[in-house]
Amino acid sequence: MIAYSLMKHPVAIAALCASASIGLFLDASAAAAKEAADGVVEHVSCRGAPNEVRVTVKGVGDSVGLMRADLYKNDEEGFLKSAGQLEKVSFAAKAPETQFCIQAPGAGQYAVAVYHDENANLSFDKKAFGMPAEPYGISNDPVIRFAPPKIEEALFSVDEAGASIVITLKG
Repeated sequence: MIAYSLMKHPVAIAALCASASIGLFLDASAAAAKEAADGVVEHVSCRGAPNEVRVTVKGVGDSVGLMRADLYKNDEEGFLKSAGQLEKVSFAAKAPETQFCIQAPGAGQYAVAVYHDENANLSFDKKAFGMPAEPYGISNDPVIRFAPPKIEEALFSVDEAGASIVITLKG
């Protein structure tokens, strides 16, 4: 009887479908917010291994291109230089935030730099005077003015249980 009544009222069917979709969306959004608050990152790169760094990148404008990340050891000389990279990963960018894991080689102090490679050319594009042309971020979200931050501003601790960090894109 209900099915027959609904068939006679397509607007009612659309409203029921829409409310069900909104409920599913809200449930998924609440679950994602809880995971982020708990430091849980659901991504194929996350295996729960010792020293795993769970990264959440916020402020991702579009689900295009790649999110690229570099892990650096506590070494001012190698910070933000290719020679100082311990680990480099790339994953599909997902708006409004992208989550993934990167493996630290052991317990210690590390820094992570990310950028949204919007055109997926595997290069951190720059404008005139070397200013970034693509959104970027660094662990601990240090204030960046006319020079890169010191590594001390970006360091975080990793132990055997790993670490969870949140980076907000700039630019």
